[in-house]
Amino acid sequence: IAAVVLAVLLCALLVGLSYIPAQQVTQVTVSGAKTLASSTVQAFVQEHIAGRYGYLFPKRNIFLYPKDTIRDELVHAYPLLAAADVHAQDFHTIAVNVVEREPRALWCPTMGSCSFIDERGVVYGPAPEFSAPIYVSYFGALAGDKLPKQYLTPDKFAGLSALVDAIARKVAAEQIMGVSVDSNQDVRMQFASEFSILFSSKDQEGDIFERFTLALTADPLTAHVLSDFEYLDLRFGDKLYYKLKNQ
Repeated sequence: IAAVVLAVLLCALLVGLSYIPAQQVTQVTVSGAKTLASSTVQAFVQEHIAGRYGYLFPKRNIFLYPKDTIRDELVHAYPLLAAADVHAQDFHTIAVNVVEREPRALWCPTMGSCSFIDERGVVYGPAPEFSAPIYVSYFGALAGDKLPKQYLTPDKFAGLSALVDAIARKVAAEQIMGVSVDSNQDVRMQFASEFSILFSSKDQEGDIFERFTLALTADPLTAHVLSDFEYLDLRFGDKLYYKLKNQ
């Protein structure tokens, strides 16, 4: 009986100490937010530190607040965020530092509005209509049920987007309108002049760029501009297949 009474008193003491005003969170600071409003993050944190654990200990206590839960659910709730760090700044303040995703390109479905893709190929949020002329649009299947979703793999998208940039610089007079990847991992790079480059994403990006560069120096490309062609097909190693328009 004495042991039970002692345990109850000790528990009551711990509960009482957890309510000391000097240990209660009264402020949430947010840094790193650009597109997402800081007030939205603050409200999210305040919601998660409301209430008690098991009707006893307050979640607002600086030593007991659910740091890991806030961090994980914040990123899950807002796909715009690539990462979040949550820590106690002092005995009354929780500091939240967020890292927002930066748009690298667009992903567009067959029908409907486009979404932003970050540098790792993560599709994370709707893009306004005026974004289409600014970013290259990618087409193809996505992995995942809801945002954020993955386009290709992080490494594969990084390599593909770097190749697209390299080709865009090589033929600066031509504007790339879209890049589509089919189920066989074949890629079609479509230009505004209705000219296309075909290649396989299974090949090394450096090899593809080298083939394209060599193709520009070969007949009949030296006698025509790219807009005269319907496509160049780089999927067959050293062999180059092409088709001129109206032929």
